[in-house]
Amino acid sequence: MRKFRSLLSLNFRAMLTTFRFGGRKSGRHATGAGALLLLAGLSLYLSGVYSFLFAAQLAQVGQLSLLLPIMSLLAVVMGVLFSLFAAQGVVFGTRDNDLMLALPVSAFTLMLSRTLALYLENLVSVFFMLLPAGAAYLWHGGGGGVVFFLLLILSALFLALLPTLISLTAGYVLAVLSGKTARRALWSNLFYLLFFLLLFWGLFRFNRILTQMGQAAGSIRTALSGWALPLLLMERGLCSGDALALLGFFALCLLPFLLVVRLFAMRYKQIVTRLSARSVRSDYRLERLSSAGPRRALLKREALRFFGTPVYLFNAGFGLLLLPAAGVAALFQRARLDALLAQVEAGGLTLPLTGLLAAGIWFVLSTAAVTASSISLEGNRLWILKEAPVGTATLFRIKAGFQLLLTLPCLLTGTALLSLALGLSWLDGLLVALSGIAFALFTAPFGLYVNLCFPKLDALSDAAVVKQSAASLIGVLVPMAVSLAGLLLQIALGGLVGESLLLLVCTAALLVCAALMERHLLRAGAARFQAL
Repeated sequence: MRKFRSLLSLNFRAMLTTFRFGGRKSGRHATGAGALLLLAGLSLYLSGVYSFLFAAQLAQVGQLSLLLPIMSLLAVVMGVLFSLFAAQGVVFGTRDNDLMLALPVSAFTLMLSRTLALYLENLVSVFFMLLPAGAAYLWHGGGGGVVFFLLLILSALFLALLPTLISLTAGYVLAVLSGKTARRALWSNLFYLLFFLLLFWGLFRFNRILTQMGQAAGSIRTALSGWALPLLLMERGLCSGDALALLGFFALCLLPFLLVVRLFAMRYKQIVTRLSARSVRSDYRLERLSSAGPRRALLKREALRFFGTPVYLFNAGFGLLLLPAAGVAALFQRARLDALLAQVEAGGLTLPLTGLLAAGIWFVLSTAAVTASSISLEGNRLWILKEAPVGTATLFRIKAGFQLLLTLPCLLTGTALLSLALGLSWLDGLLVALSGIAFALFTAPFGLYVNLCFPKLDALSDAAVVKQSAASLIGVLVPMAVSLAGLLLQIALGGLVGESLLLLVCTAALLVCAALMERHLLRAGAARFQAL
């Protein structure tokens, strides 16, 4: 039991301490608690906003109890979003499997400790999603009092098993696709794309229902019947006091979870060994080899890593795809946009369209923090870069240039389409594009320098680097803050000095910041790189 507790504590801290600010000893504890507080705070905020909004509408039509299955479903979805890639990396794809399997513990104990660490993360998210939902239920006239709240907390313990079960199963599928499948990068990317498309489709449907929650209560209950039976049983048990329904909810959450964990645990050692193995090709042929320069080879290496690592591709590149997609959508919805703008102008409000469009594009570009994970993803292969026959400055420019190669086509296409849909002049559209280029020239070296300041070369998985490292967080949040500052400037000063002139000044300031950032990167960043 002592060994199991130690493994559980180790794996749970491994999921939370991927943010590392400062030293190893003090940073691990502080940042692990910070990650836990961030997860709890985000869940509490989202649930607090939506629970009271939904409860007010559902109470008017006598369907207040429907609030619990709706918020439980959101809690499950949110738990899957947070733990899906962690399940792939922590449970099946960790780089320390050889060490952990050599410890004097059974494979079942190791599997169970990793799964329960995943469960604890989901429990935090689910608990703080259900807590405001219960408060909103009681506030708007739901009965039960203290007993209801105690049963709600008990239900959260079982509800957290559902996102854990889904993440565990999907994480295994992702691990298989990333391991033994032929053309694994292609299949993994397709899986991720399908996942995000389903997610956005669900969010789109959810937002449509949100505006008419009271009128759609009956259809929502009908849609939940069948596949969401555990959530409806939980509602009946908590709101109607049906003990059998509550026991049925507990059973439907617990029994499938135990069954899947048992199936994985029976062959866990064989599974992780097979996933970590690599087949050797036997169809080698003598052919003429082509040669290329070191710069081209390094650029190709960056491209192979980016497109061959699905979690890297979709986290750092998904925002870029939104720009041309938003442009196409704006063209198809141009009539609605014109009507909306006319309605705004009729209300006496003049919007600085050029400045707002530029700030929006900056915000989207800030999510494409490719260089913020570039150094950390080298891992134990960093020595290859250090031994490359190119200078450090050339290496940095290749990494930053790769992000620009990804950014510029999407930026120019999206800007052109959005400018056309909004009816901007060609001069304003050109100015928006130039401001986006200046923003990209700043963020590329900035992300690389941040990664050199907060490297994570010992991450157990790529997901820990791309989604949960300090560098990836700062590389996104600081550019987002810059884009929001630009938005506030346009709102406050755009009408006084002219939005085009203000945007031109912001573009010039970004170009100066980009030049200073590159200079600092080549000096201080080179010293940090050599010290790694």
